[in-house]
Amino acid sequence: MKPVLIETPAGMADLLAQLENETALAVDTEFFRETTYYPHLGLIQIAGENIVACIDPLAFDAGEALRKIFCNRAITKIFHSCSQDMEVLFHHYGFVPCPVHDTQIAEALLSTHEQIGYARLVENELGVQLAKTQTRTNWVKRPLSRKQLDYAGDDVRYLYRLYKQLLDKLKTAGRYHWFEEDCSRLCAANDNADQLAAQFSVEESTLWKRVKGSNKYSGVKLAIIQAVARWRENIAIETDTTRRRVLHDEAILQLAMQPPQTPGALDHLRNNRFALTTQQIEQLLACIQQAEQSTASQWPLNTRQRPTAEQKAQLSTLQNILTQRASELGISAGVLCARKNLEKLIAGQTDLPVMQGWRLDCVGKALQEHLPGRAVTESATGENRPNLTD
Repeated sequence: MKPVLIETPAGMADLLAQLENETALAVDTEFFRETTYYPHLGLIQIAGENIVACIDPLAFDAGEALRKIFCNRAITKIFHSCSQDMEVLFHHYGFVPCPVHDTQIAEALLSTHEQIGYARLVENELGVQLAKTQTRTNWVKRPLSRKQLDYAGDDVRYLYRLYKQLLDKLKTAGRYHWFEEDCSRLCAANDNADQLAAQFSVEESTLWKRVKGSNKYSGVKLAIIQAVARWRENIAIETDTTRRRVLHDEAILQLAMQPPQTPGALDHLRNNRFALTTQQIEQLLACIQQAEQSTASQWPLNTRQRPTAEQKAQLSTLQNILTQRASELGISAGVLCARKNLEKLIAGQTDLPVMQGWRLDCVGKALQEHLPGRAVTESATGENRPNLTD
């Protein structure tokens, strides 16, 4: 089945007519982001029972037509590792598909493959080896070749078949409700515009965490790192350029260690790949000087502390319980609970996935029993929820 290229509103209307009775559609996107801040959408692939289509979003505005598919709750949209696809669709059209089922999540609930790639999963489940010839393609460059379209079409042609097979396995294993629960989180923010926007934006107050090596700093040095990281973020957004092209992480750490006092001390930045302007360099110097003058109450908090001996012992106990239960279930321990969430549990936090839904029943209650003074109770909604009693 060769993919059909959709380049006109009329072609899109014909596609909608062919898909009107579908209850599930495989979806994928191709985009370009190597030198840009935002992902630039280059192609949208959709597959149903008897059709594979590649929609060219650069040839016409497909937004309203896609909304009829992607926002139709009677149609399940199938992805593999959907986070980047959701992000690029949100930035391009302002909405994301819902409901969504993700085959990477499905496989993680059936095996120890927590984050398996699409090509490997297709080969394992369907015995098909996918071509890798177009992995570095610039998907916003036109025209697209037949090889590119065939490659892109394969991403949804086999995804549709893969989903059906994994779905049967989940139901046989009695884990379909696990899958539904986990996939429901993918669209949790859809009904709240602010939450949806926040899902695909960067938290400005913690930009310092995006600078590699910044966790070794504190005080005024960390304040400088945060100030420069914020300056860099603004430039990257304004110019749609990657952060590292504006200013790489090593340079930010160097500025924190040896803050410049004059614009001349930043002249070397004029020759970097991005070629900063005089105004941008002046803004950089101003934000560094402002950070130097900030007070302790204004400094970012690098609060990660080394665990006590007691906390280390507790963490070891919880990890053993988690590993044992994961082994019994035949899945990765990380699917049940990430290590950082075990640390949060020890610290007293309880609003965590491991203490909700199927994970609570599988391992959450057992973990809770090994935290002194804490118990699991049933909420007013009838759902099991942890409760601090100390």
